[in-house]
Amino acid sequence: MFKKIALAVALVAATSFATWDYYKVPEAGKGQVKGQFKYDTDDPWSGWGINASARYVVIPNLELSLRGLGIASWEDDDSDADGFGITDFTFGVRYAIMPIVNVFVDMNLPIGDEDEGTYIGTDEWGFYFGGQFTSDQFLKNLTVGAEVGTYWGFEHNDYDPGLVLTTGVEAGYFIEQIGLTPFVGSEFKYKLTDDEYDPANKAAHWKDNQGDTQFNFWVGAAYGINDRMTVDAQIKFRSGDIDGDAFHTEANYTFSF
Repeated sequence: MFKKIALAVALVAATSFATWDYYKVPEAGKGQVKGQFKYDTDDPWSGWGINASARYVVIPNLELSLRGLGIASWEDDDSDADGFGITDFTFGVRYAIMPIVNVFVDMNLPIGDEDEGTYIGTDEWGFYFGGQFTSDQFLKNLTVGAEVGTYWGFEHNDYDPGLVLTTGVEAGYFIEQIGLTPFVGSEFKYKLTDDEYDPANKAAHWKDNQGDTQFNFWVGAAYGINDRMTVDAQIKFRSGDIDGDAFHTEANYTFSF
């Protein structure tokens, strides 16, 4: 029961460039579908979204996923600006090269309404790739996952977003008596290269943001209704120059098959 619940613990996805989770790839022939409601705020700005995700292990150790397909809305009370539309989503591949080690690559698919703001659509093709380590051997009922990855966004609209290094860790502890899994996690991002602009095809120039950082911290809990259905909720505190400051909350319903 614990492994099924732990696998349903989903990392917060403040951007679309986040893997499904840090944990082991499920058994071949297993899959999940997930519905999510999220809310973000950093006064006077706020936004919400509803999306769906799915993953399936097509052969032993190989997981495919589609994540974050949905709608979102945002508004800024100071400027009276707002937006609403279909969001970008992510196609992901994870492969377990060892029982406790995964490699992955995610591709951002910019189908969202980019004219409605970057909370909805970015118009940016990009890859997030790296490796994961996971173990449930440190302590009974404790599962730990860690990840190191690099995001590479492609040039678009005379803008090259450069490279971002991400490290993250999450741990969940299963309380057998009540079927609840509290979890806590953190993520650190580091800007490896400057952004580059080429306005109106003139000489390119760079934004001096190499070395910018971002720190994210979240806490939450997952509850296994039964062997197939899990609900979880979490809050996330985001601070830094890469993604900006915000307070994020989300609730998820996951069905395993």
